[in-house]
Amino acid sequence: MKKFAFATATALTLAMGANVAFAQTSQAPMTLAAGEMTKAKESTSDTWITTKVKADLLTEKGIPGSDIKVETNKGVVSLSSDVAISDAQKATAVAITKKIKGVTAVSADGLMAGGATKADGIDKTKGAAHNAGEATSDTWITTKVKADLVTEKGIPGTDIKVETNKGVVSLSSPTAVTAAQKETAVAITKKIKGVKAVSADGLKAE
Repeated sequence: MKKFAFATATALTLAMGANVAFAQTSQAPMTLAAGEMTKAKESTSDTWITTKVKADLLTEKGIPGSDIKVETNKGVVSLSSDVAISDAQKATAVAITKKIKGVTAVSADGLMAGGATKADGIDKTKGAAHNAGEATSDTWITTKVKADLVTEKGIPGTDIKVETNKGVVSLSSPTAVTAAQKETAVAITKKIKGVKAVSADGLKAE
């Protein structure tokens, strides 16, 4: 009986130890998963989605990306414009938007379709020149810089304000950034096509 009792006690002790070990090992992945979920939410925030959609629309040839307004609310993107665009351009804009990570739905009721059919017959050479001009416009540069800053890990891209005047980009932020983050933001901005100079005096370095 003593041997049996001892064996039972030993088995219970081992079982309890195993449960404790299991609890310890199971807690770590849960904590990690929570952290990953937080990062995922940050990467697909409404601000990030809006900036990414705007950047992709601007860089897409054949659509007036600079004239399309983008608003995002809980993953639902609304597209609108003050100028009329063709049905094909509208379809392209919607398709591009749907591909963006975090987009749950797209509303394009605000896009005035059917008014740019004449643009389809414009000489391709003139169209290419027009697209080149748009590609390096201040609006395009601002949106492209903002998108690249937001998607860059390690810097508070959503807090950095971007303004462009004739190719000169000014960066500023209401919150302090580290010297390294400031250097990274400037380096990213300088790489953008059409950027002539970068002013980062508005970035408050720690």
